[in-house]
Amino acid sequence: MKEEFKKFVNKHPVLIKYVNSNEMTWQKFYDMYSLYGEKNEAWDNYLKNDNDKKLSNTTISDLVNAIKNVDVDTVQKNITTINKALTLIGSLITKDEVKDDYTPRPLYKKFED
Repeated sequence: MKEEFKKFVNKHPVLIKYVNSNEMTWQKFYDMYSLYGEKNEAWDNYLKNDNDKKLSNTTISDLVNAIKNVDVDTVQKNITTINKALTLIGSLITKDEVKDDYTPRPLYKKFED
């Protein structure tokens, strides 16, 4: 149980802030963990700040670095491949013009007349 609690704390390091600021103790957190488990509303007050922090940690420099790592040639090849596939699918879906060479036989004629 202690190892599971340690893994839980590692997933949610915001709990350390509460202990360091003397708002909570490790014993109280452990008691909450042993009573309620990981997924309970009891953790909402403590972990909501952790979720907000994770969302706000993405900065513009992170986005720029992600864009820098994109290989433009690979993206262009993928777009070309997708375009070819869509063209092929479009050509299969469109109806080909059917040649209308058929002329119906007049009703008064029989087969070998």
